[in-house]
Amino acid sequence: MTLRDFRNCIEFNLEHGIRHAVLGLGAPGLGKSQVIQQIGEKYGYKVIDLRLAQMSEVEIGGLIYPNEDRTKTVWLAPDILPDEERDGKKTILLLDEITSCSKRVQVAAYQLVLDRRVGQYRLPEGTFVIALGNREDDDGVYVRLAAPLADRFEIHNIDVDFEIWKEDYAIPSGVHRNVLRYLSCYPESLHTQKNSGEEMVFATPRSWSRVSDILNCSDDMSNPAVRYKIIGNIGDVEAHKFFQFCEKDYEKMIDDFIHERIIAPTDPAELEMIIDHLSAQAVAICGRTTSPKLKKSDCKKLKDIMLCVLRLNSTEFVTYAMKRILASDPDIIRSVIYEMDDPRMEKYLDRMDRIFVCA
Repeated sequence: MTLRDFRNCIEFNLEHGIRHAVLGLGAPGLGKSQVIQQIGEKYGYKVIDLRLAQMSEVEIGGLIYPNEDRTKTVWLAPDILPDEERDGKKTILLLDEITSCSKRVQVAAYQLVLDRRVGQYRLPEGTFVIALGNREDDDGVYVRLAAPLADRFEIHNIDVDFEIWKEDYAIPSGVHRNVLRYLSCYPESLHTQKNSGEEMVFATPRSWSRVSDILNCSDDMSNPAVRYKIIGNIGDVEAHKFFQFCEKDYEKMIDDFIHERIIAPTDPAELEMIIDHLSAQAVAICGRTTSPKLKKSDCKKLKDIMLCVLRLNSTEFVTYAMKRILASDPDIIRSVIYEMDDPRMEKYLDRMDRIFVCA
């Protein structure tokens, strides 16, 4: 499943009050923890994040000590666990790195997951338990879960998906345009970890976000500090491919195409960048529309975008671009398309009308 699918499964539980413990397994740097934080913010849940790989069993299971009379033992609950009076009635207990912690810590977490309690402490009624970890073939520290513990979870394997990362995180978060363009052309570069474990530094969604932070401060690729920092985040091989990509003046190429100073390029990567640019413009225009009727200026801009799309050099790319633009707001885009009095659009619609019916 994708990270979006995993998010939907968690939100389903929250919306229906299903308190089954959920375990999400996926590669490092995928954004699993971040998604849980975003869900907490969306639904008003306080997320209590326990990094189990950095904890001892006492920090989870609590401490037993004698009472004042030394006639009985008293159990002291850990302060890090959810407390309704302190944290509110709606909490998510995030047991992160559960497949990277010791067996003893896993055992300490077992009763918390199994019975929603440890000692005399009980999880508040409004607490949802979510655990995250890596898989055995993700080349991280991996300690297999005991079968009884694994059986208490609803388990999901999460895969890397560039389009989901781009739509759900990168664009809303303002990831630098060079990162987005590069990964749009080479989506396999979003996550380059190899199972061999030979490379310590590799690209992940998290490390590309750090590269974006660097570029948002300075995108001067001639600056040695910038180059070394990028290498330190995504590795030498990937970084040099990225540097070569950034050396090309894609801004000028896109601008020249839009203003008809050049014909459509033949390089699929360059076509992808043009389509990205045009679809982003369409999203921006549709996003600022507050009434059913578009402003004349916005309507003209959308028509110009459509005419740019029709100048792409293959029906395949034209169709792909039209679908991308339609996704920004199908009703608005359809209305603009059918208002266009242009023979090129009429000819295209005669051949491809099913796209606009089914989109």
